[in-house]
Amino acid sequence: MVAFGLLAGCWAPRIPDVRADLGLSDGALGAALLGAPFGAVATIWLTGRLLGRFASRVVVRATLVLTCVVWNLVPIAGNIGELFVAIALWGAASSALDVALNTQIAQVERHYGRPIMTSAHAAWAGGALLGAGVGSACAGLDIPLAAQIVGVGAFSLATILPATLAMLPTDPIPTVDPIPTAGPIPAVPPPLNGPPRPDGSPPPAVAPSPDASRARRPGRSAPERSPGRMGVRSRVGRMPRTSVALCAMAFGSLLCEGVAADWSALYLEEVTGAAAGVSGLGYTAFSGCMLATRTIGDRAAVRFGPGRLVRTLAGAAAVLFGLALATGATGAGTVTGILGFAAVGTGAACVYPSGMSAMARVGQGAGTSVAAYATFGYLGWLTGPVLVGALSALLGLHTAMLAVPLLLFMIVILAPTLAVGDGQRSSAQPRATGA
Repeated sequence: MVAFGLLAGCWAPRIPDVRADLGLSDGALGAALLGAPFGAVATIWLTGRLLGRFASRVVVRATLVLTCVVWNLVPIAGNIGELFVAIALWGAASSALDVALNTQIAQVERHYGRPIMTSAHAAWAGGALLGAGVGSACAGLDIPLAAQIVGVGAFSLATILPATLAMLPTDPIPTVDPIPTAGPIPAVPPPLNGPPRPDGSPPPAVAPSPDASRARRPGRSAPERSPGRMGVRSRVGRMPRTSVALCAMAFGSLLCEGVAADWSALYLEEVTGAAAGVSGLGYTAFSGCMLATRTIGDRAAVRFGPGRLVRTLAGAAAVLFGLALATGATGAGTVTGILGFAAVGTGAACVYPSGMSAMARVGQGAGTSVAAYATFGYLGWLTGPVLVGALSALLGLHTAMLAVPLLLFMIVILAPTLAVGDGQRSSAQPRATGA
C-alpha cells in the first residue's frame, strides 16, 4: 500500500506543469482531471467480476502493470482530449488495482483474526505524502514528468510484484453460518409406517400428514423452524439493507474528503479571510489528522468496536466543524476553520476502511462487494466538490459547507452497521494460528 500511495501521490505536484505545457485554463484542466473518477466508476464493476473468477493477487499483478503502462500516456498527451483519455485510462487501471488490493487485505484480515484495514489505508496515506514530496522535488529539479513516471513506475513494479508472491489466494467469505444438525444423519431412514408385525406381515399403511409430505419433497425443508434456521433467514433478509447502509457511509465519507481537498483553501480565504499562505493549512491539518488516526485506528477498533469508534469520532467531528462554521466570519474564524478541517480528518479517517472490511464480511463475495463499495466511494469523491460548488452558487460557500456536518451525522446514524458480521474474524483466527 505504501508503494501504491507513492504511485498516486507523486502526480499531484506535477499538475501545474501539465497545465502550463498544454496551455490549459483552470476550467479546461478541471474537465480533464474529471477523467480519473469517471474512468474509475466506469470500470470498477468489471474489476468485481474479475475478482469473482480470479485470485485477487492475480488481479493485483495485472492491474499494477496496466497502471504503470497507461500512466506513461499522460506526459505525451498533446491536447485536452488526449489528456482526458489518458487520465481516464489511468484512473480506471489504478482504481482496479485499488479494489484488488483492498480485496486481498480483507482476506488477510479475516485469516489474521484482527482488523488491519485501517492500518493499510494509513500506509497508503503515508505513501501518498511521500509521493507528494517526490513529485515536488522532481518539479523543483526540473526533472521531466516522463522520467519521473518511468522511475516511480519501475520502483512500484519492483516493490509490489515480488510482494504478490506472499499474498493469499482469494477465499470466498461466508455470509451465513452453517446450520448445525442435532446429530448424525442415519445411513438408512426408518420405515415410514412403523416396525413390521410379529407375524412378518407389513405394517398398516399410514397416510402421511401434509407437513410430512411437504418435508419429503425434493428441495423442501422440514416444517419445523429451528432457531438456527430462523437466524439465517433473518440475517439474509438484513444483508441488502446492511450493504446499502455501508455504501451510503462510503459515499458520505469520501464526499467529505473530496470537499476538504477541493474547497478547504477557498473556504479559509473567502469566508474567514485567511492569507494565501495560510489557507493551505486546512487541508494539511485534515490530511495529517487522518493519517495519525488511521495509524491507531485498528487498535482502537479492537478495544471499542468499529461501530462505536466511528460513531464517536464522526459525531465529535460534526459538532466541531459546525462550531467552526458558526464562528467562520469572526476574528477567530481562520483558527477554528483549520481546527474544524482537522476534526473532519479525524472523524472520517476510519469510516471508509472500516466499511470496506464490513462489506467484505457481509457481501456475497469479497471481490464484488469491495467493488460495489468502492464505486459508491468514488461517486462521493466525484460529486462532492460539484455539489458544494452548486450549493455555493445558490447559497454561498459558508452555507454550502453545512453539507459536511450533515453527512457526518448520517455516518453517526449508520455506524452500528459496521459491527455486522464482525464475529466471523474470530472464527477464522484458529485457521491462521493453528499448529
